[in-house]
Amino acid sequence: MALQASGAISLANLATEFGDTTPNSMSEFYAGGSLVGTNNASVPSSGAIALSNFYSATAAIVLDITSSASEQNILTLATAAGYTAATDTTPIIVNIASGVTISGSSTHALRTGALNANSDLTINITGSVDGFTGANGGLVAQAGSAGGDALFFETLTGGSGTYIVNVLSGGNLRGGGGGGGGGGQRGGRFDYVDKGGCSGTVRYGSYGSTGAAGGFGQAGSTGGTGTFGAGIIGCEYQNPGAGGAGGAAGFALRKNSRTVTVNNSGTVAGSAA
Repeated sequence: MALQASGAISLANLATEFGDTTPNSMSEFYAGGSLVGTNNASVPSSGAIALSNFYSATAAIVLDITSSASEQNILTLATAAGYTAATDTTPIIVNIASGVTISGSSTHALRTGALNANSDLTINITGSVDGFTGANGGLVAQAGSAGGDALFFETLTGGSGTYIVNVLSGGNLRGGGGGGGGGGQRGGRFDYVDKGGCSGTVRYGSYGSTGAAGGFGQAGSTGGTGTFGAGIIGCEYQNPGAGGAGGAAGFALRKNSRTVTVNNSGTVAGSAA
């Protein structure tokens, strides 16, 4: 329920609307913070603030994530808190607490889901949102797989929602590293020359080493090239092969054509596109 549009308004009214506990202070009620959504255009995000800024202001759905988890969907969490995407334009604020890690395992670590395109969304990250590391490539010369995205915005058209991601001090938003490329094919040579031709046992060399997986926001490295065996030079049976390519890094933030403002006071590893 919105605050009154005129007349007397008190700090206690703000506390009731926005779910603040005592003691109450005006500095807690800046727009885009942990209590007040950015949908309230008359409420400043910094500087001078007054009770009169809060006429007709409405509370956001605040989702506090205080335990580590895998592959979280904001729409699912908001729906459980009473949000109805088809008709609801209530702003949503997601707070990921310090020490909490939201991780990916096979898909995006944190995704928005198909929220109403008119709902503002603010994500405050004091913990970590980390994409998964891609798998290493296998023999022979298989490419490593791509790392997973940390934060994924669903593709929605239209709407007037404002999207803000605050990576706060100590917070991390990190795309997964790409997997290392598989090692290259081993080479082989026959072990002796007989009447001008090569024959005998094939002496194989070694497969190339598997490339290293990338760190957060980094591609995996290329696998090593295979080596020849110890047979007679010129009696090649199988040439060594180059290693497979490393996998691409996952995105720290995949916007999918949405306009997303990122404020970074922590660590962002990987691309935002």
